[in-house]
Amino acid sequence: MENWQEKIKHIPDLPGVYIYKDVNGIVIYVGKAKRLIRRVKQYAQKSKDISLKTIQLVTEIFDIETIVTASEFDALLLEAKLIHQWMPKYNIIAKDDKSLLYVALTLTERLPRLLLLRKGEITTYQTSKRNRIFGPFQSAHALRVLLSHLRRAIPYCTQKQRNGRPCFYTHLGLCNPCPSHLKNAPESDQNQQNILLYRKNINALKDIFEGKTTALIRSYTNLMKIAAKKEHFEEAAIIKHRIDMLYALSSYAYDPAVFIEQGVDSVFDEELDDLINRLHTVLPELQSLRRIECFDMSQLFGVSPVGAMVVLTDGFPDKKEYRKFRIQRKGVVSDVSMVSEVLLRRFLHKEWEMPSFILIDGGKPQLSAAKAIFQQLHIVVPYAGLAKQYEELIIPSKHAFATLRLPLSSKALRVLQRVRDEAHRFAITYHRFLRKKSLMV
Repeated sequence: MENWQEKIKHIPDLPGVYIYKDVNGIVIYVGKAKRLIRRVKQYAQKSKDISLKTIQLVTEIFDIETIVTASEFDALLLEAKLIHQWMPKYNIIAKDDKSLLYVALTLTERLPRLLLLRKGEITTYQTSKRNRIFGPFQSAHALRVLLSHLRRAIPYCTQKQRNGRPCFYTHLGLCNPCPSHLKNAPESDQNQQNILLYRKNINALKDIFEGKTTALIRSYTNLMKIAAKKEHFEEAAIIKHRIDMLYALSSYAYDPAVFIEQGVDSVFDEELDDLINRLHTVLPELQSLRRIECFDMSQLFGVSPVGAMVVLTDGFPDKKEYRKFRIQRKGVVSDVSMVSEVLLRRFLHKEWEMPSFILIDGGKPQLSAAKAIFQQLHIVVPYAGLAKQYEELIIPSKHAFATLRLPLSSKALRVLQRVRDEAHRFAITYHRFLRKKSLMV
């Protein structure tokens, strides 16, 4: 059998979960990572800084498995699910001698609570099947960061004592309606509606921790349309904000079971199939999505302007194909001129594989610049822009631009946003590197 350290060479540079087993095939540790190969390599390297627990863990590792996920958020939920399923001994032995954290939703209460509990504290809440317990979560920090982001999308209360006064977070819009205020408020139809609204918020949190974010976004989208049709525009705007925050948080999280039962290959295949079917309505010449290239630009008031190209091959980030471009044009540069320069330099490399489809982070001005370069170089390739404000696809035609608004819950939009966000991350990282380098000179 191949040594586990030899297996590291074949681990992808993608988000996911890694699973360590001992010589008897028993799972002894489960972890998550934004970049699997980087995280797992740390266990194979000798270092004076690693803990005694980690040293002991490494001596017992006999085999390693990985499960690739579509995002780091997916990996966090999957990690908790697998730890709960297997209870690996090195996950149970926490770094600070504390047990792992659980999230409890007390749905049996009229005004449910969200609680962070240790293992010894969850028994009280397990007596009712209506309550929901999620976890255990390996990283308390990651869990608290997740909850702080969730709160911006779905307000909930953390006040321990409900004394009848709205809590501090009510004024920040992070707890609305506040259960402390609702508890002692006079009985009225409005109060009943607010209680129902608060319970709906807690149920929405339950859906997210169960991996049902996509269904929740679909439900919110329908509610937003209904509110807009009734001309309740303020309510529609609040729901739209929730949808946007859920998108930003989860990058369209899947049910963790999907990655166990189907694998990420199946997930990415479904996304690409959905995307090509939708694009055919406006780009009938599109034959394949085997290689998607996405371009993004980054600068700060003209300082250290850069461009970045990221590549998806069969839906997977192909990092060996990523390219960075330091803008060579002098003087004031705009995003439009940067797009022109980057695309021109990219297609002067005849040795690089031609893309099946190009996505540009931007709207009509950036696409007009791309069109001019393609005409100059006599290149025919399907391309489009993704306008971030409304997540619309802008597709150039002979004399105008067509707009394709994909459903917010569609699998097609997931792959486009994932590659766009990856291009943005890659460009920003390079831009910050150059700025830091310039300050050191």
